[in-house]
Amino acid sequence: MSATQTITHEHHARLQPHVDGLVATAALIGERRDDELRRGLAEASEFLTAMLMPHMEAAERALFPELERLMQNRHSMTPMRREHDEIRRLIADLDRQRQVIGDGPVSLTTGVMLRRSLYSLHSMLKVHLAEEELYADIAEHGLSPEAEATLAAAMEAGSR
Repeated sequence: MSATQTITHEHHARLQPHVDGLVATAALIGERRDDELRRGLAEASEFLTAMLMPHMEAAERALFPELERLMQNRHSMTPMRREHDEIRRLIADLDRQRQVIGDGPVSLTTGVMLRRSLYSLHSMLKVHLAEEELYADIAEHGLSPEAEATLAAAMEAGSR
C-alpha cells in the first residue's frame, strides 16, 4: 500500500465513525430527547467543521491537481469538486437548522429538515469517501515514488 493510500485509508478510518454518527443523531429526532439531539448535532458540527472540512481542503489542494494531471487535465475531478460544494452546502444548512432550534423544542418541520440534512450528508459522504479510496489507488499507480511521498505529506499536513 502506498503512502497516499495509507494516509487516505487512515483518515477515512477516523472519519467513518463520525459519518455513521450522523445517522444515530438523525434517529434522535422526534424521540423527545432534545438535549441528546442537541449534543449529537453539536458533535456532528464539530466533526464536519474541524475534521471533515480540513480533509476536503487538503484533497482539493494536494490530491485533486495531481489526479487531474495524471488523467491529462480532462476535468476529471470536477464531480468530486461538485460533491465537496454540495457537502459544504449541506453543512451550512445543518448549521442554520441548529440555530433555528436554539434551546426550544424541535418542531416537526425542523425535524424533517434536520433528518434530510443528516441523511443526505451521511449518504453522500459514504459514497464520496469510497470514491476517494479509488482515486488514491490511481495516484499510487501514476506517480513517481518521490511525487507520491510529497503528495502523502501534503495530505497528512492538511488533514490534521
